[in-house]
Amino acid sequence: MSERIQVFDGFCLTCTMGSSRSCICVPSSHGVSISGKNQATVMDCKSGTNIPPFGTCRKEDPQKPCSPVILTPWLIDDKNYTINNEPVLFTTSILSCACGGIIRIKGKS
Repeated sequence: MSERIQVFDGFCLTCTMGSSRSCICVPSSHGVSISGKNQATVMDCKSGTNIPPFGTCRKEDPQKPCSPVILTPWLIDDKNYTINNEPVLFTTSILSCACGGIIRIKGKS
């Protein structure tokens, strides 16, 4: 996805090491919603809360269930748009998993 779009609850995610797609979860509002769904910020990066598993992890041999290990916030290219002093999450952002995967936003579910 090359177009930069603001991300909200339910956008699809992929991981280069995962066997299936997932969707970002933004369970609490930062004060802004789009079409009734909570808008995401770079801090919506917690495994289990915001980032669900991606099926099985290809890094493991034999493959085991995915359990994302996220150590840093989303990497973004524009910090000019914020909600409560947190940069807004856009579809051009990426997130690294300590298991070796790169998580990308693929668009609306």
